[in-house]
Amino acid sequence: MKIKDKLEMLHKKMIEEVQDYAIVLLDTDGTILTWNKGAEQIKGYKESEIVGQNFSIFYLPKDRQEGLPQKLIELARKEGRARHIGKRVRKDGTTFWGSVLITALHDDDDTVIGFTKLTRELRDHETE
Repeated sequence: MKIKDKLEMLHKKMIEEVQDYAIVLLDTDGTILTWNKGAEQIKGYKESEIVGQNFSIFYLPKDRQEGLPQKLIELARKEGRARHIGKRVRKDGTTFWGSVLITALHDDDDTVIGFTKLTRELRDHETE
């Protein structure tokens, strides 16, 4: 195996295997493209159930009505990243406190081509 191929495989595995953080790749509109084990564990969806959905599905109805998911995407597009702590929704409808970081991904011409979204579930003592 060539070194480049091995590095690509290890990089992919590094992201897939993380369990304490949901690591999600989004396209420029917020559609979910990839899903790791941490995302499955924290949010309750299998990859086959969630890829192709918009990431706004994880936000409370009130936050979606107020446009929070799109505002975070636009902030990340403009400033390179956006952070937010708030309630998020799991597949089963239960909520949890999550710390989210959305980072813009750029091509060689500095055009935004997508986003990474990291979510960490916060425990009670971390939200006070």
